[in-house]
Amino acid sequence: MSHEIAWTPREVKALREAQHLSQRAFANRLGYAHSTVANWEKTTRSTADLHHETREVLGRELGRLSDDLRERFDRLLNVASSNLGAGSASRTSTLLGSLHVNDSPLRYSPPVDVVDDVRTFLAASGRVFLLRGAAGTGKSHLTHYLSHSLSDQADFQLLTVSNWDLAAVDIAVEILRYAAISRGHDALLTLEQHAQSLSRPCVVVIDGISSHDEFAIVGRQVDAILRQVTTSSLRFLLTVRTPPAVETTAYPLLHATLFKPAEQARSGRTELMPWPLEKARRRWDEARGADVSPFGCLPAGIQHLVRTPVYMRLALTASLETAERDLNAYALLDRCVRTIISSGNTDPELAIPALTELARKQGYLPSTISSSNGLENRPSSPVPPLLASTLVHGPPHGRVEFTHEVLREFFLSTYIADKVYEYGRSVVAVTTLNELAARASTSGSVRSVLDLIIQRLDDRAPDLLEYVATVPTSSVSTTVPALMAMADGSRFARPEVLRGVAKRAEQERSIELCRALLSSAVLHKALGLGRTRWLLALLREFGTNLWSEITGFIERTFDAGDAYSLLDAADSSDGDEAVFFARHFYLFFSETTSETLAAFIGHPNWRVRAALASGISDERVPVDTRTMDLVDQLVHDADYKVRAAIAPTVPSAPAAAAKRYLTTLLADENWYVRERMLRGLESLGPGHPRRGLVHAALEVMSNDPAWRRCPRHILPSWQRLEILHNSELAVASTTAHGDDGRALLTVLRESRTGYLALPQSIQRTVMERAQRSDSWLVRHELAGTADYSQGAEDDRNPRLSRERFRRARGHRAVQIALDMRDIDDAIAVARSCAQAGADYIEIGDPLIKEVGISAIEQVKAAVPTASVVAEMMSADWGRDQVVLAAQTGADVVLLIGPATTASVSAAVEAGQRLGVPILLDTPVTTSQRWVTDMERVGVDGFTITTNIDLGIGNTTALDAARTLRSWTQLPVAVSGGFSATDDSAFTNPDWDILIVGRSVADATDPASAASRILELAHSTERHS
Repeated sequence: MSHEIAWTPREVKALREAQHLSQRAFANRLGYAHSTVANWEKTTRSTADLHHETREVLGRELGRLSDDLRERFDRLLNVASSNLGAGSASRTSTLLGSLHVNDSPLRYSPPVDVVDDVRTFLAASGRVFLLRGAAGTGKSHLTHYLSHSLSDQADFQLLTVSNWDLAAVDIAVEILRYAAISRGHDALLTLEQHAQSLSRPCVVVIDGISSHDEFAIVGRQVDAILRQVTTSSLRFLLTVRTPPAVETTAYPLLHATLFKPAEQARSGRTELMPWPLEKARRRWDEARGADVSPFGCLPAGIQHLVRTPVYMRLALTASLETAERDLNAYALLDRCVRTIISSGNTDPELAIPALTELARKQGYLPSTISSSNGLENRPSSPVPPLLASTLVHGPPHGRVEFTHEVLREFFLSTYIADKVYEYGRSVVAVTTLNELAARASTSGSVRSVLDLIIQRLDDRAPDLLEYVATVPTSSVSTTVPALMAMADGSRFARPEVLRGVAKRAEQERSIELCRALLSSAVLHKALGLGRTRWLLALLREFGTNLWSEITGFIERTFDAGDAYSLLDAADSSDGDEAVFFARHFYLFFSETTSETLAAFIGHPNWRVRAALASGISDERVPVDTRTMDLVDQLVHDADYKVRAAIAPTVPSAPAAAAKRYLTTLLADENWYVRERMLRGLESLGPGHPRRGLVHAALEVMSNDPAWRRCPRHILPSWQRLEILHNSELAVASTTAHGDDGRALLTVLRESRTGYLALPQSIQRTVMERAQRSDSWLVRHELAGTADYSQGAEDDRNPRLSRERFRRARGHRAVQIALDMRDIDDAIAVARSCAQAGADYIEIGDPLIKEVGISAIEQVKAAVPTASVVAEMMSADWGRDQVVLAAQTGADVVLLIGPATTASVSAAVEAGQRLGVPILLDTPVTTSQRWVTDMERVGVDGFTITTNIDLGIGNTTALDAARTLRSWTQLPVAVSGGFSATDDSAFTNPDWDILIVGRSVADATDPASAASRILELAHSTERHS
């Protein structure tokens, strides 16, 4: 029998006080503020809020424990069987439900194009979505929106860099902990195990990356996770604050798996930008109250600033009315902050010092300031009660934080700017700004602080900024460019200051300072008539490296008189200089005919005329009578290289003219011109509104007897167009030349890599044609296509080729080089090596020269499951080398190192289209810059090859590999006559792929020789 205890009100009160005392004692032991506990004790708090905050507290406290104690805790909870997707979704749902809703009248509106990109990302093969944007453009809001609105398509985790101790964080552990999964003995292996059971994408959002150092830590660990966890269901969405931009090439798997939206195909990243002016007008007028001025009444400067969502939100919250003058970002923030504080019945003169001190403790301080005045020992001032939803808030861990990083940076910049003002014209002031500018070049947060400092000092002490801009000790690579980037609308950037800085940029050859100056609108007037000489000096000094900045400056600031003055001062007899003006002719000529333009069209240097052809493809060139007259002359130019340059632009001409020109070029006396014309038609897919040009071209080719003698390397381009457009004339090329399957193979491969999205009718025709093909390579590709269409996540799928190859880094792989001359012997050795387990079979250059490109296909047919490397040792025609190798079955293409950047870039583009990684042979005299440039171009690995003619006098490849491997995280292959007796080579940690040739290929028992080398290589893998 139970008895209900009747508590008196006094007893209830005493019991609650005892509970609160115990809670506060516990919180005090953990280091949490009393205000945090008071927040927990509120009767209005929901269960979801408390659940989320409890998990936050436990997560932080567990992070302080040793690995063995965390593992014991996990085992006691028996959470090892949790589901990664379901656990992530559950916690994210709770987190989204407990997020503080800002009281701003500005309703959140997601960028539709970016949301669509993320939807595409979830269905595509890429595993990393890189979202960039400046402070306040809505990156965090967007990730919250995506996690909620796309929860029917994927599970999300919301991780934030600011919650981590980056020196000790293990992201694999954080992912598991988020889903309440035990880390196990090895967090990476545990994550791999749980990721394999995912039934749909699980997207790990890592928000708040604001510097190169933070991205380096995150990038390295994400790269390691992608290397270990191969299932495409585990994905990452990284938000990165810019400027400055981050580089991803140092993280091979991350870079290889970047999702590339159509509009950002080259960079593989999406950037949130400020709203267009009209959108900002609409958002402001929809959200403003009756006491707030309409958008049209705001000064132009404020209209520009509130295009960034965070500034509009603050301005609306502060009920900003029409200002008496334009405000820079600092002045706008200052006005908004003071208005918001005053509206909360708090004296701004008391609150602002406390908030400034809070920002000082949470932000970066230069050494000249942080080491002075004993500031770190000064007792903290309490932050007065403010409008917590607007300026600061106290999250569960008890630390008072600003509601947006822009606010913290505003108060921090106030503190630093005032210290610099105190220093005056001194070495300390310049040193402080130099240090800040250097840090700002790698940190978006510090960059924002520096910009605000410059704006505050411009109001208080413009003469001090003049001094910093002109004193010789100011850095021309960081500090002075940062000042010039803020020159427009400033007080310090007087004409004489700008002229002095421009002269210094020219004399000291600082491309960073030149770029900053060219972005300024006030420089044009300051330079006066001297602008012509200055621009030509930059053009001659920096060449193509500064073309885009120079043309941008001309477009923004030049009138017709300026353009003609610059053109008249140029040396048109100088080929490089004339190429620039010909390439950008549309900037310098009015609609009337010009003698100079006629000089370009008749210039003796073919590169000038080819540049003119390239310029016509620019979208800013109007399609008018004059332009078509230029096209007509270039189409009939005497030099085939110029005709080849204009050919790709023909499809964009008016229909009648385009048909006329393509007829001319497809009948050209040079097959290269004809081929370029075909490539120009490749962009006109089956659904393109101008696909009729393709049908016209096919008709021309079918009726031209010369095309019956079409060179073999051009034939696939012709047949590819026939296949994709399902033309009635599709039998023309096959009738004339037969069908060797290369075009069909190319279409199948492009479909598998995602380069082509075929309509169902075309897809069906392609499949039927492939089934009837006599080419075993086509049938082999068709089988892979069928597996992929059935949802099989085949590790050999060409979509994953780059990712798969880059995983060779840090492992031990063996590549057997068939540097032979007899194809039958090569096939026999290849079979033996494949049976022994060789990772790669290389078709050597001697075999390709002896037998021809068909050697690749014959070896691939003999060992279809092996990864075949084609040694295409050519320094030119990179694209064609890759296409030829891929069409005959190569899985990897090795190119010679001294190739030009343009050639390697074209090869990489073809490799990505056809799912073929590019391995690049490294020149003897290489440099770290060259390696970095090749990484940026997109190669997937490097080789160090020993010249056999040097014999015993040659430097060992392992010595060079050590240096090369320190410069790159891509796989490094070494070749140097290695055999099973080279013990030092197998224990050496400085290679990822060991290339072995004669010791296996010339062995009397290749299988045994290969087996022994593979055994040694794999047994020493731990040394790498």
